[in-house]
Amino acid sequence: MRVSRYLVLLFIALIISLFASTQMQKAKELLNKGTIYSAKKALEIYKTEYIKSLLKNEDSYRIEVLRGLIKASKRLKKPYGQYKKELYSLIAQNKTSGKKSYKKPKVQKNRLKKVILRKGYVEFYFDFPITSKDISFKRLKIKGTYKNIYDIKGRLGFSKKIYRLKSVKQLKIAQYNPDTIRIVFENSKPIFTKKVLKGSKLEIYLDKKLVKNSNPQPKIYTPIFSPYKKIVVIDPGHGGKDSGAVGYKRKKEKDVVLAIAKRVYTILKQKGYKVYLTRKGDYFVSLRNRTKFANRVKANLFISIHANAAPTKRKRLSMKGIETFFLSPTRSERAKRVAALENRVDMKNLSYFSKSVYLDFLNREKTILSNKLAIDIQRNILSNIKRKFSVVDGGVRPGPFWVLVGAQMPAVLIETGYITNPTEAMRLSNPYYQKLLAEGVAKGIESFFIHNK
Repeated sequence: MRVSRYLVLLFIALIISLFASTQMQKAKELLNKGTIYSAKKALEIYKTEYIKSLLKNEDSYRIEVLRGLIKASKRLKKPYGQYKKELYSLIAQNKTSGKKSYKKPKVQKNRLKKVILRKGYVEFYFDFPITSKDISFKRLKIKGTYKNIYDIKGRLGFSKKIYRLKSVKQLKIAQYNPDTIRIVFENSKPIFTKKVLKGSKLEIYLDKKLVKNSNPQPKIYTPIFSPYKKIVVIDPGHGGKDSGAVGYKRKKEKDVVLAIAKRVYTILKQKGYKVYLTRKGDYFVSLRNRTKFANRVKANLFISIHANAAPTKRKRLSMKGIETFFLSPTRSERAKRVAALENRVDMKNLSYFSKSVYLDFLNREKTILSNKLAIDIQRNILSNIKRKFSVVDGGVRPGPFWVLVGAQMPAVLIETGYITNPTEAMRLSNPYYQKLLAEGVAKGIESFFIHNK
């Protein structure tokens, strides 16, 4: 058992390293061609790999990439001093620590241990809790044989098995590919099954009455939009040692936004969405780990909730309003100021080059969808709140927000108001106002899904 687990880990690590080495090899070959066009292509590959090395915190790989960046920049007669400076800094740092910084990816195992046939259903026992997102289902009809197929992320803890059942012709369990277990119910008539998840146990029920009835299923009419299988990650900004902005009457941004985020979480849950919070209490979560979590749960949307602050005491009365931002390089001084306030904890250790590369080369294909999401959320928040309160529309803006970097899905950051403004600070602490805000966010999310299927 231990040997097989080690081999799986080794296999996955090998695939990741082979993909990275393939990209690096491609960049080297392009540089060797000696043309300006191929050098530009190589530079693009190196920049993309540099971003990946930063996200995964792989210093040894970043050193290799930086060397490629320097070589490509020299070929194109572009400045490379910043790359060189960072390269020397990393080499010196690694020599001092004396430790390898290249981290092997952690692999979670989801092994099917045993199968028990019960009256009317089958039990499958795993060594790791499974959720609906780990399972995909489909029905097939091939040459008079009906099949209900369940594909589950994981590995078999035993060899392929075939069972004869009273309800159906047979049940097959096999390893479909290195990461997927396939469970197949076969019968000469249509099969109707239902899955029930109980932690690390999966139960699949067979409806005998429906199995015996060869009549086709009645048509099911689905609504225009269903939240089923839609995954949303709500990110309450700051937390723990990072209090965020401290405003009127010493109200802290981290407390206000957590209360609002929890309300959004509850509303979306009631609507049928799969919802996660990046933090549920007063503790610190680094900015890059927030989007890493969203990527890990394969979220459809990432919503970060914050409260704004005036830059000076003189402006605390005049600055107010709700704004929604999406990730994009910007020349707006206002957006840069707001981003600097939200980014200050995690970005202080990054070089100027690291920051600019992220903003220029990451998440580019999601910018348009993020912009649409920001528009829907901003419009619905304002319409919901304006029924009871007078509020300033700060608009939808592009901004270089570090917390949105790395998200592989449409992502926005909502500034729910100015915590330094006495009126807005008191509203943001008011449960009724928080409810109106949360309802607006939820309506905006639903509007986005309806118009962007």
